[in-house]
Amino acid sequence: MSLKLRTDALTIAEASFLAWQFGFEDDDDRFLPALWRAIDQAWLSDLQREPATNQSFGHLQRLASPGAFPEEVNVFLRFKSEDGERYWLDMLKRAGLADRRQSSVTPSVERRRARAGVTRLRS
Repeated sequence: MSLKLRTDALTIAEASFLAWQFGFEDDDDRFLPALWRAIDQAWLSDLQREPATNQSFGHLQRLASPGAFPEEVNVFLRFKSEDGERYWLDMLKRAGLADRRQSSVTPSVERRRARAGVTRLRS
């Protein structure tokens, strides 16, 4: 799938986040998927608190420190917030992409079977 984004209405971090959500291409920078996975893992890790201290680990805070990746972490946190759905739909609109969840897509295997006139056998 080739992802065509209208990047003029998105920040660099938002465009990178959308590319991560939709799947990177082979010729994309290998660092970016790793960065988004690291941010995701830091967020998950910080959700797990040590029972005795009830303190978070602070991984995400370090990733958002000056000189690190504060814009990317901010995008991720906005996406994970209570307002995340609205933010996601706004990013899609600004990028010129459709929300994949709004359409019912028949899997390609089923489409090929239907064109060939083959019915699915059920056991």
